[in-house]
Amino acid sequence: MATYRTLHTRYGLQRLNAARLGGASVAIAEMAFGDGNGNPIDPEDFDDVATGLVRERFRTSINRVYQDPEDPLLYYAEGIVPASAGGFVIREIGIFDADGGLFALANTPDSYQPLASEGAIGDGIYRMAFAVANAGNVTVQLDPNTVVASRAWVLNSVTAEVVLPGGTTGQVARKRSNADGDIEWGDAGEVNVLVSAIEERQTLAAGQTVVDLTTTTVLGLAVYIDGERIARGTAADEWQPDEDLPTRLILGQAYAAGTRLIAAQNEPAGNLPNPLERSANLADVPDKGAARQNLGIFSRAETRQMAPAGMIGMFGGANAPTGWLKCNGAQVAKTAYPDLYAAIGDAWTPQGSAPAAGSFFLPDLRGAFPRFLDDGRGLDPARALGARQGDEIRSHSHSGATSSAGAHSHDSSYGEEAKYVAAAPFGTSAHRPGNRNAGSRGGIDYDNYGWQTSTDGAHSHTFDTSATGGTETRPVNYALLACIKY
Repeated sequence: MATYRTLHTRYGLQRLNAARLGGASVAIAEMAFGDGNGNPIDPEDFDDVATGLVRERFRTSINRVYQDPEDPLLYYAEGIVPASAGGFVIREIGIFDADGGLFALANTPDSYQPLASEGAIGDGIYRMAFAVANAGNVTVQLDPNTVVASRAWVLNSVTAEVVLPGGTTGQVARKRSNADGDIEWGDAGEVNVLVSAIEERQTLAAGQTVVDLTTTTVLGLAVYIDGERIARGTAADEWQPDEDLPTRLILGQAYAAGTRLIAAQNEPAGNLPNPLERSANLADVPDKGAARQNLGIFSRAETRQMAPAGMIGMFGGANAPTGWLKCNGAQVAKTAYPDLYAAIGDAWTPQGSAPAAGSFFLPDLRGAFPRFLDDGRGLDPARALGARQGDEIRSHSHSGATSSAGAHSHDSSYGEEAKYVAAAPFGTSAHRPGNRNAGSRGGIDYDNYGWQTSTDGAHSHTFDTSATGGTETRPVNYALLACIKY
C-alpha cells in the first residue's frame, strides 16, 4: 500500500463526472494545510465524504497550478505557507473548489513549518498532485491579489523605500490603528505601550488536575487542552483559578498522560466567556439545532429531505445544476453516487442492455413525455418502474356520408303494344303531335312508342378518407431539460 497518496473525495468525483456530462467546469481555488490533530495520517483511513481536513491549521489561495510535462491528465497545485503562519507540523493537504467543497486530499510526511521566532525563517512551498479524466473539465481560479511571492523574491525585489515611502530624518513608522497597512511616521521619543500575549506550555501527567504556572498567572488567562480551549468554570471540562495562589489553576478532570496544556495570558480569548474557536469550524456551537433555527437555515439532512436522491426535476437551462445529473441514459459509477443508486437501483437499465461493472444507468427522458406509475390502480397495469411504452392511438370509428352525385343518366327501354294501356287510353300520334286519336283496337292507339328507364334495385356506395397529420400525436409543448438529483 502507498504510504503517501492523493484521494479525490466523493464530492470531487461528482463534480468531475458532472463536468464530463456537460455541467459546469470545476474551479480549483484554495489549498489548506493541517496537522492531523497531532498524528500521522494513514491513507487507508481517508474518508471519501470528508468536507475538511482532520485539523486545518492554515488555508491560502492557490498560488499556481501546472500540468505534468509527461502526463497531460496529471496536475500539480501549489500553495505557499509564509513564515508568519508557521508553528505546526504539516501532515495533510486539501484543495477546495470555488464553492468551498473539498475536491481532493493528501497525506504528507511530517514537515514542521517553523516560526520566525524559532530562528528558522523561510516560506514553505508545497505541491499536491491530482488527476483529472479530461483536462478541459478543470478551471484554475487564481486571484492575482492573493497569489503569494516567495521570500527569496521579496528579499531581492522589495526595498524599504518602496514599501515605506515618506517620513523625515529621525522618525519611525508606527501603527495608527489595528487595520492592516494603516501606519504613520512619528518621533522616536513618543512612547506607546503594547501588551503581548504570553504563552506557557506544559505536559500533563496521568491523573493531574492541579497545574502550577511559572511565567503566567490566572489573570486574563486562556487555557487550551490539546489545542482546544476550555472555559473557565466548575464543570468537568472546564478550569478554575486557585483561591490563594494566582499562579495555580485547577482542572475539572484529569486527562491522559502526555496531554498538552497551553496557558495563554493577555490573549483576547482569555477575557471572553467561551468564544467559538476558529479551528473548530462551528463544531463547538452548544445547540446546533437552535442555532440553525435562529438563523433560519436548514441542516444538510433536512435539505436532502426536500430534494432527495432520485428526485427528477425540469430546468430551463442547457446544463444540469450542481447536485443534479442529466436524464440522458448515461452510465455512472455506484461509488460516486451511492445515494442515487440506493434510490433507483437498476430500474432504468434499457431492455436488452446490462450496465458495466460497478455502474448503473441514469433515466433517459430525452424527447419523451412522463407517465406516472400505475402502482395498482389498473389504468396502466403490468408496467414496471422505468419501463418504456411506445406511442399508440386508441381504437375508434368515424361517421361519414357520400356527397351528391349531380346530374347523371340511367339505362332505358323502347317499345309499343300495351305498355301504356293504363297510363294512356289515348296515345299520342307521332305523325300528329299534340292530337289524341282513337286507335284501331277498341279506341286505344297501340302504334305509338314510349321510353322507360331501368332500375338497379337497393344498393350502397363506399367512400375513402384521405390521411392528415404528422409523424406523431402530441399536445402543445415546450422542451425542458430533465435532470435527476444525486
